[in-house]
Amino acid sequence: PEEGETVIKDEVQGEVRIGNAQLDDMILLRSDGTPVYMLAVVVDDFDMGVTHVIRGDDHLNNAARQMGIYTAMGWPVPVYAHIPLIHGPDG
Repeated sequence: PEEGETVIKDEVQGEVRIGNAQLDDMILLRSDGTPVYMLAVVVDDFDMGVTHVIRGDDHLNNAARQMGIYTAMGWPVPVYAHIPLIHGPDG
């Protein structure tokens, strides 16, 4: 969708809202027909039965894009948890 917002219910970051207007058009296939990461990771995770995705918070925007693919395919969206890349001395 071009309007509204995508809400990511992240187990670490809390509820994250990203305006759909901020998300650019996605390229899903290269000119040779091979899938790009954004599509491949969703299909792979679904095929493998992944229910929880834990990754660095630099991938938080990717979650919004990937949720669109999950929704379009009618697949359940996994639980997301995005953790900071840099930790303080206290962990």
